[in-house]
This record gives sequence, C-alpha cells and structure tokens, in this order.
Amino acid sequence: MDTCLCVFAKAPVCGLVKTRLLPVLTEQQACDTHIHLIQHCLSQIQAPDWQSQLWATDTTHPYIVERAQHSVMTLHKQQGEDLGERMAFAARTSLDDYKYVVIIGTDCPNINADLISKAVTKLKSGSDVVLGPAVDGGYVLVGLSLMVESIFRDIEWGTDRVLEMTRNRLYEAGLNYHELDVQRDIDRPEDLDYLQQAHATLFHSIGVSLSLPQSDQEPG
Repeated sequence: MDTCLCVFAKAPVCGLVKTRLLPVLTEQQACDTHIHLIQHCLSQIQAPDWQSQLWATDTTHPYIVERAQHSVMTLHKQQGEDLGERMAFAARTSLDDYKYVVIIGTDCPNINADLISKAVTKLKSGSDVVLGPAVDGGYVLVGLSLMVESIFRDIEWGTDRVLEMTRNRLYEAGLNYHELDVQRDIDRPEDLDYLQQAHATLFHSIGVSLSLPQSDQEPG
C-alpha cells in the first residue's frame, strides 16, 4: 500500500470545539455537532486503497480512543504549535513510509472515499500537491507526493487567506498542483443552514434547532 490518509480531529472537549457556532448553539450543542461530524467523516472515508490514521489533539481522550478502535485506524498525536506545524509533522512522518499522503479534517460532510480517490489519482498522475478548496477561503484536503514545508509555514490559519497564501507558496516553488471542487466546512452559523439542507439526516442526528434563540435553549 503506497498511500496514507491522515484524518485530523480535535478531542471533543465542551467549550473548546466549534466555538464559532456558539452565537447560535450552546457549548454542549457545538460539541455534539463536532462529535457527529467526526463520526460521519470516519464512516465515509474507509477504503482498502489507503492506510487510514487518526491524528488527534489528545490520544488519551476516551471518545478518540473508541473511534480509532471502532474504525480500525492507527492513532497518532498531533505535534506542533499551530495547525501548519501539526500538518507538516504528519505529512513528513507519513511520507517516510508512503509515497503519497492525504490530510483531511472532519469538518466537511462532503469528504468521502470518492473525493479522496480523486486526490490520490491526481497525485499518482504527477501532481506534487492536491488541494480541496473550501468556501471560506481555506481548504478541506491537502495531498502531497513530496514534502513541501513552505505551504505549512507562516500561513494565517483560520482566516480567508489560507488558500490564497498556499497557492502563492506553490507557485513560488514552481510545483505542479491540482485543485478539486470547492467544498464547505461546518464552522460558522450560516454553515448550519447548509448542513440542514444538504445533509438533513446528519443535521437531525445532532439534535439542534435553528429556530430557537440562544436564550430559549437549555444551557450547555
């Protein structure tokens, strides 16, 4: 097997995940949203064509341990001060053992085995890097056939400039890269409307209501 899929996930700690949803959700509802997105992602990405790894912020958290065991994924701890350092560490480590590596988060409900296969196909056909652009100006997927340190350094993570800055770094390095179709992460209040319309089953499994104001909801 020549491909490694690294799935990045934060441990579901109430008050520390999905904080940009707190204007319309309680901390507990935001945490529940995070948990359901992880479960949905892990159910969609398994395939015999790659080795799946779960890279977590806390590898001792009971939920993370259970998910890794349930999904038969090896468990690894994220290393680094910011997202760029953590992705670079995972990519560098994986490329020591595999020809291709794809890194994804768990916030995009549209990521599935088919999308990952498209990224892997592009890498195998000669692309140095594959990006999965996000509506918010970031990306939901990055695939590499070689280590490109510059795309992980001094990037304004969490802003709408991530994709633009990454493209510039790839252009400056003279690398061949490919972009997949634009996808949507579930990070902001307006993304919940999209989730309700495009992934109704997933949305209803979370058990939140967009019709209730924050003051009417039970405390998280």
